[in-house]
Amino acid sequence: MLVFLFFSILLLAPVLQGFWSFRTQFVFEAAGLFTGGLWLFKQAFSAGLPQCLRERKNLPLLGAAFFSLLGAVLSPLRPLVLADWWSFFFGLFILVLAGGLAAEQRKTADWGLRLAAWLMAFLSLYQALILKSSDVSASLANPNALALFVLMLIPMAILWRDFFLLGALIIVLIWTQSVAALLAVLAAAGVYAADTMQKGDFRKNRPLFAVLAVVAGVALWQLEPRSVLDRLLWWGAALKMFADAPMLGFGQGAFAWLYPAYHHPTAAGISSVYVHNYFIEFLAENGALACACWFWAVFSRLKAVNSLKKYGVIAALVHSMADFGLAVPANLFIFCYILSEPPACPRQTTGGSAEAVWRKMNKPAPLSLPAGRQKEAPAVIRPDRKTLAVFAALAVLISAQGLGIFFKQLPLERLHDLALSAYSAGDYAGAAKTLEAAATAEPQNPLIPRLQGQAWLAAGLEKNDRTLLFRSAAALERSLLLNPYNSGAYRDLEYIYALVGAGRLKADLLQRKKEFFKWE
Repeated sequence: MLVFLFFSILLLAPVLQGFWSFRTQFVFEAAGLFTGGLWLFKQAFSAGLPQCLRERKNLPLLGAAFFSLLGAVLSPLRPLVLADWWSFFFGLFILVLAGGLAAEQRKTADWGLRLAAWLMAFLSLYQALILKSSDVSASLANPNALALFVLMLIPMAILWRDFFLLGALIIVLIWTQSVAALLAVLAAAGVYAADTMQKGDFRKNRPLFAVLAVVAGVALWQLEPRSVLDRLLWWGAALKMFADAPMLGFGQGAFAWLYPAYHHPTAAGISSVYVHNYFIEFLAENGALACACWFWAVFSRLKAVNSLKKYGVIAALVHSMADFGLAVPANLFIFCYILSEPPACPRQTTGGSAEAVWRKMNKPAPLSLPAGRQKEAPAVIRPDRKTLAVFAALAVLISAQGLGIFFKQLPLERLHDLALSAYSAGDYAGAAKTLEAAATAEPQNPLIPRLQGQAWLAAGLEKNDRTLLFRSAAALERSLLLNPYNSGAYRDLEYIYALVGAGRLKADLLQRKKEFFKWE
């Protein structure tokens, strides 16, 4: 069951990412959590739980999940960000549970990832050669997200000795035209060279490092000034977010909703739902506590990896310093799976040639078993019934929370579609009335009164009706009570108050806006 679970996750996640919606995402992650939880309870009553579940290295992951969830629950944007927390939690679930895979089980699960890599390569080939697209992204968000996926898979292709796949991935990486990916490759190559050279050989390898430095300099020289400036603005806005909620943040995915409040709009500027730096983004959205726990877990596990996969993880982390690839759920799931594997052998301390270290790092050492013994039974945990009951109750509560979010969202999506159809047909008042039912079902969701305000505003302008304009203002004010960072609501209210001559209301609105919009 566990092998089937990981095979399915690794195969489907990258492909489904292109069709990701709230419903698809929930069903995919819920199916994974349910199957994994079912396997855990089955193991608890039969062979026992794997020893890896109670390793101390999992404590930072528990802290990251807890503090990230606490930040989302306490966030003023709770209805907008709580669903995104589940994707992060699912990544942590993969990271912990995949550590219980035996070597043969992992080889089988790897086939899911291998097939996914081929599918992504074929999709890229189709986009580049058949559709003649310059924006090769396969089924991911954009070429940079695809580049991060490829960076993680190139070392895997070498370990699988699938050199046709390796060549295809290299071609795809070139098609992405990602400068960040090139810098990530150079960084990973530099770390690999440093790891494999003998002690005292740095001087002999100076030409190699010099070439890497020159190529890195050329890559940096090719950066577009506009792209660099935009990233600096996004990073600055995210750091301002962090300053306002340093401990717990605003919740996973909050940057997309808060960015306008921390960034002065410019004519040439580009808006973004991502920070384009995963480290700063995670810090701003989840706070310092969750950030410390998460990256402590990542780097401590990375330090223990001795196979070529280590350099794929390093490349992914370097790439994430200038882009958002790990904020894409499919990439995060694969990253966590690759990071979960325990080291294949003890860390080398005496050095050796690159070829010798390659062999030691990527070929399992022969096992010497005592006479009369065929295999060593893995250490397991056999929890008592009280412990199982506690964890079962916790699983039920978590499942109920997730199902509650899902079943609340389904009717809201239906009402949203009905309102959108009415709005598109010119029935603005009908759209607003349809949203009344959505507001009754989910009174804490700030998007609903925001949409209502837009519908009543369009109806009021069409009919030149001040009553409808004030209905729009009331809905927009309600949306600001729920989310005081919504720039569109402030803009529409300013327009309405100016139109009806309510100067005092407009002045009060602008004063309130300054409390939340840091660039005012």
